[in-house]
Amino acid sequence: MFPTTIMQRNKPHELLAYEALFRRILKQYRHHEAIVSEYKRAKAGYDGEKNVDYKLSTYPCKDFFVFQGVRLENPPFYFQIDSLILTKKALYILEIKNQKGTFKYDSEQRQLTQSVNGEIKSYKDPILQAEAQKTHLQSWLAQHNIFNIPIETLVVVAYPSTVIENVTKDADVYNKIIHNESLHHQLDRLSSNYTKDILTNSDIKKLCQILIKGNMPLRTDILHSHNIGEHHLIKGIPCEKCDQYPMKRLYKKWQCPRCNAISYNAHERVILDLFLLHGPTITNKQCRELLQVASRKTIYVILNSMNLKHSGNNSARVYYSPSIQDFPQHSSIPIKFNNDFAKQSLY
Repeated sequence: MFPTTIMQRNKPHELLAYEALFRRILKQYRHHEAIVSEYKRAKAGYDGEKNVDYKLSTYPCKDFFVFQGVRLENPPFYFQIDSLILTKKALYILEIKNQKGTFKYDSEQRQLTQSVNGEIKSYKDPILQAEAQKTHLQSWLAQHNIFNIPIETLVVVAYPSTVIENVTKDADVYNKIIHNESLHHQLDRLSSNYTKDILTNSDIKKLCQILIKGNMPLRTDILHSHNIGEHHLIKGIPCEKCDQYPMKRLYKKWQCPRCNAISYNAHERVILDLFLLHGPTITNKQCRELLQVASRKTIYVILNSMNLKHSGNNSARVYYSPSIQDFPQHSSIPIKFNNDFAKQSLY
């Protein structure tokens, strides 16, 4: 009765990496303005997309197959679609916008401006953005011998509190930039334009498989973006109770030297954070440095207990990061936010 979600939206690498950074960066840098601002931007984007995901999940149509965030290669470019809907009759691209305040769209100038508390910002034309995704998708489909399938685009504003002003009163814009609350109505309108099946059940199944195989999530290097070095980061495992570090390795457990708190798996989160911040592999030596443990055998046991894929033997063994969708989605971060950012430098 409702759409089938083929690819579930998880936190993107960028958002997971910022959460990891807050856990790994020294306490005096956690409120650095640029870091907090970029984290809030990434979090707002994800929250807006999840808001639209929920609305779409309640649309009463069983023949919709939804990909919540898919990034594909159209050489030499990559393109990312916030939400892609497959049906036998047509495909639908949803370009999701999370900004709040007042949107003013000028179809003659092809310009979108946002006003919040008297501050005005200008953004790329979201209709052109969606149309660009459509062009990329058409090319990508052609590479897989899929032709002549209609593709429709919608720009969906995630929050009903956002005011949308159609400056030029362009009739087409009313059906191109919409509130999340009118998503069902707009999908009904678009679906009514198509009565002929273009794709068979077999075609849909094949296309779903190709999309899953072709999805290539973006990985971002936020340490490089913010010029963060090892001297900005915590050495060892911090205690979740009192923030003291490093915790000491005892027999099959970790103990805080300050409050004596005990943990049996504190290393897992720290190793996963290394994957998010530094790269998709780790060696025994790197892990010893990370956890501040001298014993090669102890680290061997720890890494193997996490069931990570690996290659090589002995000192040449390399362990690999889990897929981004397998990272914990609800890990805590040691920081609370307000609107007054600290202005300190990292240097």
